[in-house]
Amino acid sequence: MLGILHVLAVSVGGLFAMMVPAVLFAIADGMRDLAFSMLLVSSLGVFAALMVLGSIAGFPRRLGRSEGYLALVAIWFLLPIVAAISFKTLAGLSWIDGWFEAVSALTTSGATLLTRETAPRAILFWRASVEWYGGFLTLVSIIHVLAPGGFGGLPAGDRRMVTGHSSDMTIDLAGFRDVFWQYLLMTLIVFIALMLTGVEGPFAAMMSMIAIATGGFLPFDGALEQHAGPMAQIVLAVGLAVGTVSVFWRRRLLRTPRHFIAANPEAVIIGTGILVLAVLFAARLSAVSGGAELGPVFAESLLAAASLIATSGIESRPGVLALWPEIIVLLIVLVGGGIYSTTGGFKVYRISAMAIHSARELNRLIYPNSVSSLRFGTHRIDEPSMRAIWTYFVLSLLVIAAAAMALTLAATDFEAGIAMAIAFFANAAPVYEALIPPVFTTDPANPAWPQLIAMPASAKIVGIVVMTMGRLEVMVVFAVLNLRYWMTR
Repeated sequence: MLGILHVLAVSVGGLFAMMVPAVLFAIADGMRDLAFSMLLVSSLGVFAALMVLGSIAGFPRRLGRSEGYLALVAIWFLLPIVAAISFKTLAGLSWIDGWFEAVSALTTSGATLLTRETAPRAILFWRASVEWYGGFLTLVSIIHVLAPGGFGGLPAGDRRMVTGHSSDMTIDLAGFRDVFWQYLLMTLIVFIALMLTGVEGPFAAMMSMIAIATGGFLPFDGALEQHAGPMAQIVLAVGLAVGTVSVFWRRRLLRTPRHFIAANPEAVIIGTGILVLAVLFAARLSAVSGGAELGPVFAESLLAAASLIATSGIESRPGVLALWPEIIVLLIVLVGGGIYSTTGGFKVYRISAMAIHSARELNRLIYPNSVSSLRFGTHRIDEPSMRAIWTYFVLSLLVIAAAAMALTLAATDFEAGIAMAIAFFANAAPVYEALIPPVFTTDPANPAWPQLIAMPASAKIVGIVVMTMGRLEVMVVFAVLNLRYWMTR
């Protein structure tokens, strides 16, 4: 139990420490009351975390496998509630709206209920910082807890590059630093590149955090193209692409570029997918824009392609993502990106493993005595992993179906309910609003395709649950809810 408290306290302390840069923005804008309120909330959060850490200092804080899963679920369910207090206190949101905002930020889903045209810059920076922090927590959760447990068939072998071992769960906070510094370095590189392309400093900082976290929150009202030109859009696309591939493959690309393609087919599939989608988007944009300049069209297309595969939902201007049929857009975000990345969705690795497994089973219908092992790049896929992958796939579809039914009953028609459920599960909430038909955009609270800000509280609670389950890879939630196990301990 002390180990769970230790992890929770560190997570809460890190979250509220992220508020310090936002306080500086409030001071720079002359909003002293807001700066004082933010500093007070940040200080109370850090102080509470330090009090818990101090009270358990000197006691054993070991975490077993089951306690590690419980700690992970506790973080992703309790940390948004703590963050919701800040949005309720500082941004004036209701409790449900603050909770929805916090979950959307920490799961990098990108949906927002903030009025961005009137919200102070400090609040917007805090919102972007929470999304960036959520991306880091996502990487840590996958690398140190989910992969060792093999949830959803996650391969654990690549963890040796960070932890020194593959299958043991690690909750040692010292092991998180390597991921954190790499994550921070990539963010700084994207920030500098955006500054060089002419993006204003505060917006460049916020958009760089969102890109690396593969989030979808834009810190301004209106179209992205009004604040970021073609070159800046290309930088954002590259940032999203970097956030989409596995954190381990980035090292391999630098260390052994010759063997990178052969050893990492998932990264090749993702890169090829982005390029193919960019070409298709460019052809569609050229057709509807009547011979626009090639440079801006290419930038918009590359950003749209990277945004979809990264499950971000960012688009240069309204209507770009909706150029393709709704079913295609939703299938792309549902597949997602790399297995060890901040993207949502099923992940390319799982889809590829299911395809390889299905092909082998079909081959056995003709050659029933044939023996062949399943491999995907350097990963050997054994039968337990395939069972976990297929179980994850079925459970995910059931969660999406249940969410679509609940959303249809609470706020939308059937088609919009499916789109919203997939967008929430894939942590790509802006995709839903990008797909709203133009006929419904004039009435945010329409009963068919309502905007997220106009949803009733019941629909927002459904969204909270689905976004969290999508981020936790579904299966770990069901494992922790195994009451029979906890009652017999």
